[in-house]
Amino acid sequence: MKLFDNLSIKEFILEALRQIHFQEMTPVQNAVIPKALEGKNLIVQSQTGTGKTHSFLVPLFNQLDPSKDEVQAVITAPSRELATQLYEAARQINEHAPHPFTLENFVGGTDRADQIDALGSRRQPQVVIGTPGRIFDLMSSNALWVQTGTLLVINEADMTMDLGFLPTMDEIAPRMAQHLQILAFSATIPQQ
Repeated sequence: MKLFDNLSIKEFILEALRQIHFQEMTPVQNAVIPKALEGKNLIVQSQTGTGKTHSFLVPLFNQLDPSKDEVQAVITAPSRELATQLYEAARQINEHAPHPFTLENFVGGTDRADQIDALGSRRQPQVVIGTPGRIFDLMSSNALWVQTGTLLVINEADMTMDLGFLPTMDEIAPRMAQHLQILAFSATIPQQ
């Protein structure tokens, strides 16, 4: 039985996990979190409902630097609904941070012009969550600056490819920091 308390992670993350009654790690969390904390690139095959969201949110929040007002991590999901679920899970952890991080959820079906205006009038979010198309659109408009991001999470990579977002991901990743950690999660692992 592997416990979250046995990980060397920041206390606010442990507090957030306790609030949602997470004590024991699921098999995917046990396999992924220690390696992700070491900075390894991972391709993870795991079905829905196995705890993969916290497999990447725990190491992500552990490596965020509150003193850097810049994009540090980008999480993509192939649909608005999935991106919104990830955003809500991230918000729950963020509420416990001593200095909460700026999180933004960028998805299609929302007002693009408002998002561009908002990005122009305040600092860049430290964590970007959203659909690949909207994230790339905001990057292409020079509103979102992901060049400083050192962690890229591709959630539901198989669905991302099925929906034709692979070329978009191929545009996002190279624009991020040179030393980029990539965590890809998928129910199936397509050869691509």
